[in-house]
Amino acid sequence: MNRRSRRATVPYLAGWLFADVLLVIVLVVLGGERTPHQEAFARDPSPVPAPTPSARRSPSPEPTATPTPTPRARPGGLDPATRSITVHTDADALVAGSKAARADLEHQVTDGIERFKGRTAAFVMVFGTVHGAGGAVDSGRSDAYATAVARLLPRTEPAFFPPYSEKIIRGYHDSSGDISSGTARIELFFLLR
Repeated sequence: MNRRSRRATVPYLAGWLFADVLLVIVLVVLGGERTPHQEAFARDPSPVPAPTPSARRSPSPEPTATPTPTPRARPGGLDPATRSITVHTDADALVAGSKAARADLEHQVTDGIERFKGRTAAFVMVFGTVHGAGGAVDSGRSDAYATAVARLLPRTEPAFFPPYSEKIIRGYHDSSGDISSGTARIELFFLLR
């Protein structure tokens, strides 16, 4: 492996490492959140009266009503199965603020998430691809494109996407050479139901 190809691989691997670390952090944070069942127990624990020395014991136990089983709450966290949609537009025009490119992207996103009606994305990763001169992936332009798409998502469908934050919706470049320029793959992570 020559020095030039080794240098081209390092940013690619660093991006994926960062994405993996970010995903682990989100999983830890969401896994540490209390469920509504835990919140109710923490706010109102039923006190158990302490036995008093003067309490008499009855000769036979009194009949008690059979308790109704309560449904078990599912543990919170991210669904490990991700879903994705792919959009394609003029990346440079979108980054430059073109209304036509933005409208085109918004239409594609709205159509793409139609199958997820009733759900809300908890975490979103956008992987953008823009080719430069000679056909190689331009990581700088790809990052700018992915970030532009990420910032646009909550404005497109506010009920579906979380508010924009680089911790929750993040753009990355995709260095795969076989993806056409102007493609953005939007990976959606949902909470467990």
